Amino acid sequence: MSIRQSPEITPQLLDAARANGRHSHGPSTAAGKQNCRMNALKHGERSDPENQNAVMRALGEDPAEFEALKQELRESFGSGDPFVEKQVDDLARLYLRRDRIERAQTGLMRRALLEVEERQHRRRKEIEGATIAAGEAIDVRLEAPSDPAARLRLLLSLLGVIGAKVQARCFLPWQAAALKGCYAGKGGWRAGRIGHLLSVFADPDFAARLVEAPGEPAGLPCEPTEVLWHKELLRLLEAETASVAEEFEFEQKVNEEKVAIERDACLAPSGEEWRMLLRREEALDRAIDRKIKLILTLRKAVERTKAAEFRSAPAELVEADVGAPAEDEGAPAPVEEEPSPEGRGCQAPAASSAGA
Repeated sequence: MSIRQSPEITPQLLDAARANGRHSHGPSTAAGKQNCRMNALKHGERSDPENQNAVMRALGEDPAEFEALKQELRESFGSGDPFVEKQVDDLARLYLRRDRIERAQTGLMRRALLEVEERQHRRRKEIEGATIAAGEAIDVRLEAPSDPAARLRLLLSLLGVIGAKVQARCFLPWQAAALKGCYAGKGGWRAGRIGHLLSVFADPDFAARLVEAPGEPAGLPCEPTEVLWHKELLRLLEAETASVAEEFEFEQKVNEEKVAIERDACLAPSGEEWRMLLRREEALDRAIDRKIKLILTLRKAVERTKAAEFRSAPAELVEADVGAPAEDEGAPAPVEEEPSPEGRGCQAPAASSAGA
């Protein structure tokens, strides 16, 4: 007896039940059931015999090719014995399963190759997105991409934009902030010095002091010092751009080598799926070998049985079965005996006497 009490039927529950009942519960017509009966198909090795053709078509196989394979095997191991023909049909199914294993292995390789290509596509798109064009608005909260090559490409573009601005003596507050966010704490002393100089030149008080007191050495940078700092900033930007460009080219070269290695590794995938396929392949090879040996043994036994029955049959049946040889095939033609010399000598006088 259940301790849970049944809920009281209320109009709200009835409406909810009717609404749920209107939802799809699967196909109800014969055509709909026929269309979706192979939706849950995975490998089809344990399908019913009557569904064999439908399973093959669902897996992308041609039932006509399978029938042609069976016919070829029957001709190779030809025998009128029903038991031998049943073994030949089983051998054809083993070959079909063996072909499916090879297709599955090829599918794993293709899937691994596709993953490599997808990663490379995403990487190329990330590198393209990390390229900053001249005159493009730059977000101060710029963050370094996760991919190393994309980060280097972004840094290279940013250095080019900042270098053009510095060459034109255009200093903005976002330059140092964007450069700092792009390095993400991985820059060296040169990057730190570039950021410091950019901050100094972008300081409005610094520019105002240079205009108001250009040559007074009151502890503030004078005109010659500003020129030296500007030259130093240009030199550092040029050196940093060359260094980042070299690192970016090296990263691209290393990535090409890695991609080549990954593509080669796709030809011998690893993992539980691959090991399972190898085990099934070995089992099918052993089953095919045993089935062929069994068929050959049965074929020899059938031939020996027919030979024994032929030898033990009565002579009349054997002669009737074999038949007498034809005159022009088996028996030699009769040869007329040539008369002896004595006979020829005796007949000559008789002929002469008769004429006399």
